[in-house]
Amino acid sequence: MDTTNDRRSLLFLISLLTFLMVSAFVPENYALGDGVILLAMYLTLLAGTREFYPNKKRRWPGAILAGISMLFMLAQFLRPAHIIQLANWFFLSLFLGFVSVALFSYLGQPGSVTRGRLYGLVNLYLLLGVFYYAIFNLLETLHPRSFMDTALPTAGDLSRHSLLYLSFVTLTTVGFGDVVPLTPGARIIAALEAATGVLYIAITVARLVAAYTNAIGE
Repeated sequence: MDTTNDRRSLLFLISLLTFLMVSAFVPENYALGDGVILLAMYLTLLAGTREFYPNKKRRWPGAILAGISMLFMLAQFLRPAHIIQLANWFFLSLFLGFVSVALFSYLGQPGSVTRGRLYGLVNLYLLLGVFYYAIFNLLETLHPRSFMDTALPTAGDLSRHSLLYLSFVTLTTVGFGDVVPLTPGARIIAALEAATGVLYIAITVARLVAAYTNAIGE
């Protein structure tokens, strides 16, 4: 049993859950709160980078993308600017997408269904929600008022809580409809996320079963 890999996967899961909880309960536009969220995202990026440790081909691209993303996050925290915000969400989306593809590939490898793989299943699902959350923020930065929270007075009051909430209710196909995409680009990305959520269970479970069957056959 690869206990090291299990620990890495568990650490990544804890970091993702920590980021989600911190993002949900830390108030908006609060300097100390923004710093706490930044720290939580740093932990998530570092834990995600550790997922590539045994694989040299993915280790360095993952580490470089994580480093660039961290730099832009810090720059945005210290000196907010529109171009820095764009770069921040772009590189964060790129890194999260890279980790998602790597995790999906890992789940399809031959071998027994270990705790690390089960953690990986949960990690990938949560990571997809955070990935689309970063994409939504990128769209909102590029084209303000791409989304609207119907519980708020105006579309301009949209918060990070609203976009994170939108991402996960879309991924789970709950779709309460209180936060809605308005522009064509935002709508198609939201539709793609819903399709991702529907296909996720069938595809990942099939890959795990195939991997386990191949391992038994050998």
